[in-house]
Amino acid sequence: MTAVSGSPASTFLLVEDVARRHRCSTWRVHELTRTLAIPHRKLQGSRRCLFLVAALEAWEAGSELEAVQLRDGGRIVRPKGEMAVR
Repeated sequence: MTAVSGSPASTFLLVEDVARRHRCSTWRVHELTRTLAIPHRKLQGSRRCLFLVAALEAWEAGSELEAVQLRDGGRIVRPKGEMAVR
């Protein structure tokens, strides 16, 4: 698992990590983020998407997703009912 914060115990994954986890291409993961079909966080002005392990696990278990557009231009796609992150 690639750590975003530099710590191997990071709770976030990168596109490459998610592709390995789901045995698919990074293109496929990018397509899932583009269509809001996988839980992720996208920060304003950044092309990088981050994936919360707990959100991925909930989605893999069948949770429906909801998309939240942030005021600053970012977005969060998360399992329904997950606590809001500000």
